[in-house]
Amino acid sequence: MKNAFLIGKATYLRTVEISDALLIQKWHNDPDIRKSARLGELPVTYAKEEYDINVSKKSGEEIYLMIVKKTTDKPIGFIRLNYIDNVSKNMWLRMIIGDVKARGRNLAEDALRRVLEWLFYEQNVHRISLETYETNKRAIRFFEKLGFKHEGIIRESVYVDDKYYNILSLGLLKREYKRR
Repeated sequence: MKNAFLIGKATYLRTVEISDALLIQKWHNDPDIRKSARLGELPVTYAKEEYDINVSKKSGEEIYLMIVKKTTDKPIGFIRLNYIDNVSKNMWLRMIIGDVKARGRNLAEDALRRVLEWLFYEQNVHRISLETYETNKRAIRFFEKLGFKHEGIIRESVYVDDKYYNILSLGLLKREYKRR
């Protein structure tokens, strides 16, 4: 495990580094990921990823973690926590599993559970929010399984494949999260 920050059963999390920019660029430009995540219309460049990682590292309001499979030391995705509100103890979550082979193998759950444990029980975070497209059924089931509740709909706010879709807002409170 290289530079592990949080360690799960099958995964570990480490900070995202500049050397990860090319891989993250590949994931952000993947057509399937682009259809399920708000990334804009233009291709994501290496320079943009590098800049984004640098800004993240300097920010006092963001945590950008690479999800790495323990057995191979291979990055499979990332978790980003933004807009840390130190008064209300709220955060906003973004997550992508970019490695297609890692999907459906409980690796994302292992990683996110470890992050939630850390946030709720070590950092005393009160609430975590996220948004996902209504068409991303796999993500919706995944977050519901972890206890996230539907909180609202941002109507027809994303345009994909010549059609408008809703974005769903979900949230999880510390008291609702159940340890495994």
